[in-house]
Amino acid sequence: MTVIWTVHTVDGAAVRLRSGSAGIMTIDITAPVSGGELHLDGDQARLTLRLALDQLRTGNFLTQAAARSIVSKYDAHVLTYDGAGAAGPPIQVAGQAVAGTIEVAIDLSVTPVGPEHSPYDEISLAGSASMGTVHLPFPGMSTIDDFSFDVDARLALLPKP
Repeated sequence: MTVIWTVHTVDGAAVRLRSGSAGIMTIDITAPVSGGELHLDGDQARLTLRLALDQLRTGNFLTQAAARSIVSKYDAHVLTYDGAGAAGPPIQVAGQAVAGTIEVAIDLSVTPVGPEHSPYDEISLAGSASMGTVHLPFPGMSTIDDFSFDVDARLALLPKP
């Protein structure tokens, strides 16, 4: 029997992408979730997400301008993630995140954080990915070798009828 939940895309439904040390700074980006679903079918799970990268936010206007420049340069206005794996707990999914001409493999751990009687009211996402060498238009740096980042989110779910 397949059970499906949709990601509740209200204000605050966002995914945080935080780089490891990139030279002398850490890049911290938050992108709002514009859609997604969690499917559980026996011992199999599938997670899909869409992030609005054209609405991303950073804590610094310089890094925000540079990040939005990258979004425009690579036509990466929407990031889609499609991962599948074991239904856990915790759920472990592996998949591809695609935004414009950029594609990266991301493994995520999906953990229910809702009450015990309704464990899928909310989920926590955690994972990491590596993109290799990246050219960034940040002041004072142009290339980062072995650019990696962590994924972190807490999202509300709604049962799909």
